[in-house]
Amino acid sequence: MSIPWQGMAIRPVKRHAASMTAELPPFATRLRQWRRLRHLSQLSLANAAGTTSRHLSFLETGRSRPSKDMVHRLAEALVVPLRARNELLTAAGFAAGFAETPLDAPDLEPFRSAISRLLAQHEPFPAFVLDRHWNIVAANPPAAALFTDDERNVVRLMYGGAWQPLVENWEPVAWVGVQRLEDDLHRHPGDPELMALVDLASKAVRGFEQAPDVGSDLVICPHFRFGDTVVRTVSVVAQFGSARDVTLDELRVELVFPADAEAESFFRSAAASSA
Repeated sequence: MSIPWQGMAIRPVKRHAASMTAELPPFATRLRQWRRLRHLSQLSLANAAGTTSRHLSFLETGRSRPSKDMVHRLAEALVVPLRARNELLTAAGFAAGFAETPLDAPDLEPFRSAISRLLAQHEPFPAFVLDRHWNIVAANPPAAALFTDDERNVVRLMYGGAWQPLVENWEPVAWVGVQRLEDDLHRHPGDPELMALVDLASKAVRGFEQAPDVGSDLVICPHFRFGDTVVRTVSVVAQFGSARDVTLDELRVELVFPADAEAESFFRSAAASSA
């Protein structure tokens, strides 16, 4: 009985680059993605993380497994946020290194207290607390007065929502908002909710070929129109420094200040009227 393939030359199977990449260990795949996202060469990243380009190459091809310390050093060099650092650690076979504590948990009471004091002390001017998806999780009374419906996502309010007709300089503000969203997506690549928000904002400005001329403005901030009054504002973002908890790492406080005497008078009058 003859064997069908007897005497036939066996040719090696060529693997496509995509299939070879798919076979890499999870950590190797994620590390390569982050390095390319940061536009770093293997040598540059190796120097920043205190290792050799040879060892880094072995990590990216799955020939070596990283130590826990090496994962942290690479994440620090790549400026990876805490949520993604946990993903790198678990991909390398380690437990997540940073807790994600609910904001209402007892352990976060000192931080909630600091936020509450910041919101209260900022009155009569608006202040919001946002999560990484631009959802408003807390607001002081002057900020709450700006809500006209149940929507609490700043992006949806600004792009096609209740706030868009209130912003007199919407075009430049909208373009800056797209840039901030893209920066957030760069910080949290692949986040589906952020991707949806970027898509929403990008479609809203698609009618413009380029960002409009903003003249001599040093910082692009909203100019709100309430009736015949234009309220010019300046915004400042506050965050916890050196956070070691995912929730705290992703929170930010948007503080809205009056840009001129007319805006300050408007906010103080509105606060007195509501009181």
